[in-house]
Amino acid sequence: MSDRGRGKSRRMRIVYTGSAAAFLSLTAVACGTAPTPAASPTGSAGPALVSPSVMPSTSRVGADCGMIPNTGPGSFTSLSTQQAVAAVASNPQFSVFVAAIRKAALENRYNSSQAITLFVPENSAFAGLSASDIKLLRTPGEVQKIIKYHVVASRITPEQISAGGRVTTLEGGSIELSKAGSDYLVGGATVLCGNIATANATIYIINKVLLPPR
Repeated sequence: MSDRGRGKSRRMRIVYTGSAAAFLSLTAVACGTAPTPAASPTGSAGPALVSPSVMPSTSRVGADCGMIPNTGPGSFTSLSTQQAVAAVASNPQFSVFVAAIRKAALENRYNSSQAITLFVPENSAFAGLSASDIKLLRTPGEVQKIIKYHVVASRITPEQISAGGRVTTLEGGSIELSKAGSDYLVGGATVLCGNIATANATIYIINKVLLPPR
């Protein structure tokens, strides 16, 4: 996963192939709304917690943080000053996910929520979706479920991912967190670059679209 060739190619990812291009054309419309709950490990009612003995890290994790520019729009500094969706939208490598957020009418909600975590699939992740998954994404109600499945209503730290367990998403389902070697895993997707701060959220860029159980 930390192969340098793959890291380099991801920096240039603005081209969408197969189902990703089809999905982008389906989700080119938008607007947004709404509030926030609390993430919980193992689906319990309380917030997701980190052991007091483990200090949360402010360092970014993942083998492909080179996909984020060092300066200018879409850079780490730029992202840190913007609200969640505005930050993600400033980098064209995540435009398919942004289009889906807007189709689901969740942009305002996530821009106004506090301390949320977004698991953001890069554009090429959508090329891995099946025809039936693409069909689901044509329906605003289904898109909303899928987008909510990528959001947790509290800050998820790299330490929580390393510790393993499950967190509850805004969709109501849970996703598994784990670490394999140097790879941080979220719902089976690999974190390409994570623990990225925005003005109101934490972002993890992942290599796969997360789909709630059906």
